[in-house]
Amino acid sequence: MMSAVATFQVRLLLRGRASTASLVLFAAAAGLAVAVGLGSFRQVGLGAVGPAAAALVNLALLLPTAQAILLGALTVTDDRESGFRAVLVARGVGSGTIVATTWLAVTLATWLSLLAGFGLAALILGGNVPPEDLVVFAALLGVALAVAAAAAAVGVVVGSVAATRVQAALGGVATWFALAIGFDLAIIGLGAFLRFGEAAVLVAILADPLTSGRVAALLLLDATGGVVGPTGLYLIERVGREGSIAVLLAVVVAWTAVPLLVATAAVDRRES
Repeated sequence: MMSAVATFQVRLLLRGRASTASLVLFAAAAGLAVAVGLGSFRQVGLGAVGPAAAALVNLALLLPTAQAILLGALTVTDDRESGFRAVLVARGVGSGTIVATTWLAVTLATWLSLLAGFGLAALILGGNVPPEDLVVFAALLGVALAVAAAAAAVGVVVGSVAATRVQAALGGVATWFALAIGFDLAIIGLGAFLRFGEAAVLVAILADPLTSGRVAALLLLDATGGVVGPTGLYLIERVGREGSIAVLLAVVVAWTAVPLLVATAAVDRRES
C-alpha cells in the first residue's frame, strides 16, 4: 500500500508545473554555474573551494530545499482538502504511513531536480577535472540529497499544522527563508558567537539543517578557515574534519526523522 500511494503521489507531483519548473530551473542554474566557473574547476578541481564549487554547493542547498519545503507543505494540505487523505484513512492507512508516503513522494520529486542539475554539471565537468575529483562530486550530491530529504520532512510538518493551502504556502516560504537565510543573519547580527561562545555554536549546529549540510559540503571540499564559519571551526577543533562531517550529517538525518514524528502527531491530533 505504501509504495503504491507513494508512486501515485510522485506521478502526480511530477505532472505539476511547479516540479517541472523547479527541475528546469535548478538544472539550468547548476549547468550555468559550472560552465561559467570551468576555468576555476580546471585550476583547483574539486579538491579545494573555488568560486564555482562554492556556487554549486549554495545552489544545491538552496533551490531544491525551497522546492522540497513548498511541495511538502502544499501536498499535505492538498491531500487533506481534496479528500485523498480521508480515502486513505477509510482504507485503514495510519497517520504514520500517510506522512511517510507524502514525505517519500516529495523527496523523490526533489531528488529528480538534483539529479538533473548534477547530471548536467557532470557532463560539463567531464574531462575538465581529475577523475578522483568525481568521488568528491558524488559525495556533494549525497549531501544535497540528504538535505533535500530533511527539507521535505520540514515541509510536511508545515503542511500538517497549516489550516489552509494559503497558510501552507506562506508558512513554507517563511520556514525556508528562516532556515536558509534568517537564522544565520540573526546569529551574526546579534553577535551570539562572541557573546555566548560554545552554547551559540552548538545551537547553530543543531538548529539549521541547511547550514549543517553546507558546512559538511565545504568540508568535503577540504575548506578551512573563515569559509566554514564558526560552526565548522568549532567542530574541526573538537572532532577533526571527518568527525565534523559525520556530526553534521547526523544533524541532517535527525532533521528528517524528528519532523516526520512531529507531523505524524499533528495528523493524529487533527484526525481525532
